[in-house]
Amino acid sequence: MAITSYKINGETYFKVYVQARGKNDVSLRLQRKRLKIESMAEARKIEKKLYKTVYEEIAKIEGRGLKWVDIIDRWATSAKLGYLGDRYSQDHQISEHTNRLKRYTKEWLNVQACDLTKGDGRRVLNFAEEQGLAQATIRGIKSSINMVYRWGIEEKLIIGTHTTPVERLSLKKKKEKVVKILSMDEIRTFLNEAKSMNHPWYHIWSFAFYTGMRSGELMALQWKDIDFEKVIINVSKSYKRSHNLLKCTKSGYWRIVPISPELMTILNELRKDKPDENDNVLPRHYAWTNGEAGKVLRGFLESLGIARPVNFHSLRACFATHMLASGVNQATVMKIGGWQDLKTFQIYVRLAGVEVKGATDALQILSPFQDKTTNNVLTMVR
Repeated sequence: MAITSYKINGETYFKVYVQARGKNDVSLRLQRKRLKIESMAEARKIEKKLYKTVYEEIAKIEGRGLKWVDIIDRWATSAKLGYLGDRYSQDHQISEHTNRLKRYTKEWLNVQACDLTKGDGRRVLNFAEEQGLAQATIRGIKSSINMVYRWGIEEKLIIGTHTTPVERLSLKKKKEKVVKILSMDEIRTFLNEAKSMNHPWYHIWSFAFYTGMRSGELMALQWKDIDFEKVIINVSKSYKRSHNLLKCTKSGYWRIVPISPELMTILNELRKDKPDENDNVLPRHYAWTNGEAGKVLRGFLESLGIARPVNFHSLRACFATHMLASGVNQATVMKIGGWQDLKTFQIYVRLAGVEVKGATDALQILSPFQDKTTNNVLTMVR
């Protein structure tokens, strides 16, 4: 019962306790109580007033929308049910966003989403920067907030605002890292030495250089993806090490990589044992699946006297740069390597120097000037 009696020093008093839950949000619960009421009649009047108060407060809260944690959870449920399309159809993609939001917007979770302001957003991003998080991580936090908050507005779960707490907030300008690559002579030395030593990583390194495939794409490559008749490789999936599963490529679409004569030789070496079509083409070394591919590569290069701060992804950069330098056009290299962002790809164009090669040859000033002066002197002597 909402009304109970109790005694204090022989005197009878009444206690009123009421609670109510939200109609739209069942997790919303308000409670009120009053003590030391002297009569049952008065207790009943107070009970009615308290019920009216809590229902009015619930209606007011629900009229402003849900808490931020509820918005996150409802977005995740909708994504898992497929209501948000194929873009968020995999559980690991959904969990990445939800875990990121619950970790980096922890102070927001029990706040009404509509009450969050640009100031709240600025504090979250500034705190992330103060913690020394990578700019890519901070951009990911901002992107997740924008995506989920906009969804809440569209679904009318967030009332009274049309902008997100981080919308139009600027981040520090991304500094472009200098891509480290190997020269063609260094690549020849590196791969020939690896082959002569029968190094366990030789086939992996060669594949990375000859195809420009990403590490996850190489891990996911199976023999059924190799078309020996058409002399092509079908790249349609990637291995995500952190979740131990296969997913689509980073660019989101499949592509074809032509097999060069030297790569065909390597493929023939690898299929001597007549593998099953579902077998992996390349060996899965522990260091590779454990994220230490760059460490192994740098160690081998150092043993050859090639000191470069490279990582495994540098072999993909070598592929793009040397393809461009050899005269292959940008569109073809982008298509083979699966690059979609022209701005990102311009890094390799600059490294190859193909757009500026010979551009300064026309600046011939000193030699013609000297000749002209000599001719003038000879004319004056005559």
